[in-house]
Amino acid sequence: KEDGSIHLNMKYFAFTYDNVMINDHFSELFGIQPRKNNEKASQIHFDIGASAQKVLEDVLLKMANFIHEKTKMKNLCLGGGVALNGVANYRILKESPFENIHIPPSPGDAGSAVGCAQYLYYIFHKNKRIIKTERAKMIRENIYLGPEYQNDEIIQFLDSKNITYESLDTLSLLKKTAKLISEDNIVGWYQGKMEWGPRALGNRSILANPQNPKMKDILNEKIKHRESFRPFAPAILEEFASDYFEINVPSPYMLFVSPVKLPNKIPAVTHVDGTGR
Repeated sequence: KEDGSIHLNMKYFAFTYDNVMINDHFSELFGIQPRKNNEKASQIHFDIGASAQKVLEDVLLKMANFIHEKTKMKNLCLGGGVALNGVANYRILKESPFENIHIPPSPGDAGSAVGCAQYLYYIFHKNKRIIKTERAKMIRENIYLGPEYQNDEIIQFLDSKNITYESLDTLSLLKKTAKLISEDNIVGWYQGKMEWGPRALGNRSILANPQNPKMKDILNEKIKHRESFRPFAPAILEEFASDYFEINVPSPYMLFVSPVKLPNKIPAVTHVDGTGR
């Protein structure tokens, strides 16, 4: 409906009673069986995926417009697993009346643990809500909340397994890493605490040269073992983001897919439709 409300005909869906999304009625309707793990995707798979994405975007835009009409607020907060859909998020950012969109780094089911903790703290225990701007900003921007290991712990592990290693000071390490990447080597980058949420955001990341058009296939074949159409995410200093991408807001959690301004310069991280996540 125009307010974004939806009704699903559950005859075609299985997610309420099984670990799969669709059932045999869906397959019969579209005249195709679910794809096996090693089966190559064909045009009808792409068409169904693109159609589902289109409907999702239309519904979310209607929801956003309806909410804005009701509230007249300028800021929108998105939650739920669907908020990981960067293409839809970008359309809401560009086409809805909202000026700002906030999406937490783990908006899906795992992130609801934070909401549960806050509900217990504020509602059940009736603690007062005190928002100190600087502290709130620091917490909001620090999504590296997982385990970390100090250098001496890492060295102890490497020694115990007789693994050869080289120890470098920070500047030498950065220079060597940059050189390795520029020479089309693939680098496993490991630092500080683990990221909270499903995205690799620089503390547990695979780094490679975005300028090499063959790099996407090399990574998919050697490391990720996933569909060939899925490229990798560009990482860029925030102050240069708008030079390379059509985006003028920070995107620290890899949750917006925006058009790439210079696709020829960074082909390894540019989707087939000219966008990057």
